[in-house]
Amino acid sequence: MTSREVYTYLKSEGIDKLYKKFEKYFTEVDTWADRFATGDLLNEYELSQALDRLTGIYMRFHIIAEAIDSYKTNQELNFKVLAFKEAEANGKKPTISQIEEEARNSTKDLRTYRSDFLSYSDACEKGIISTQARLKRQTVTKSALGVDFCGDVNAPAAQIHRQEEKKDIGWNE
Repeated sequence: MTSREVYTYLKSEGIDKLYKKFEKYFTEVDTWADRFATGDLLNEYELSQALDRLTGIYMRFHIIAEAIDSYKTNQELNFKVLAFKEAEANGKKPTISQIEEEARNSTKDLRTYRSDFLSYSDACEKGIISTQARLKRQTVTKSALGVDFCGDVNAPAAQIHRQEEKKDIGWNE
């Protein structure tokens, strides 16, 4: 979703429906967090899947959180402008601090939901960093052992590994 789509969705459907629309992604982040917490992610294919999924969710949640923040700010400003105009129309002198507090109170749900999207995007980011580190460590370990080498095939270590493989299968150049 683009920021504009989030803004339009918030205006037409509301924050509750937006949250419910992405609830499955919150659950998925929780599932990956459980797997990281139990140390159950050692397989490079699962790590690659975690990296892809968490990156996609991070991208969505970060954009949505920023769009909600923008929407919230606009709502607060609109509230203040209307409150000042109403006070002037009634001939009253508005209390700035009271209007600001009422404006903030009018957007409390937006702040709460934005916080959820933002904290889950932060969790995704931590998972991405951890996954990248594990994948890199596996690649370095495999190349050092000469197992499933996936680095530069022109590197000296790769050349030695390839010669040993050829000898093992009886292939002469």
